[in-house]
Amino acid sequence: MDDSLYRLFGDRVREIRDQKNVTQEELARRVDLSRTSITNIEKGRQRVLLHQVVEIASALDVNVRELMPAGAVAAQDPALRPDVARVVEILKSEAPKGD
Repeated sequence: MDDSLYRLFGDRVREIRDQKNVTQEELARRVDLSRTSITNIEKGRQRVLLHQVVEIASALDVNVRELMPAGAVAAQDPALRPDVARVVEILKSEAPKGD
């Protein structure tokens, strides 16, 4: 399986974490993972379980959809499977407006 979705997800986690001035160590503590796991997630080397996505979003005080790759990227990137791109679009469309 191509890991581009995990790299894109990791990029978003790192970007949001940096914006919020949260260290990898602090995020790891908040979601009960090791700092090494956070590093690996941000680099796309570690796959993330659904409950971990929710916990990361909560720890960063963002909506889950904000951690997902942009819809345009998912729809235009042929490396992403169509079913994965569809899930990303559904998550984005179901989130309350204004989040």
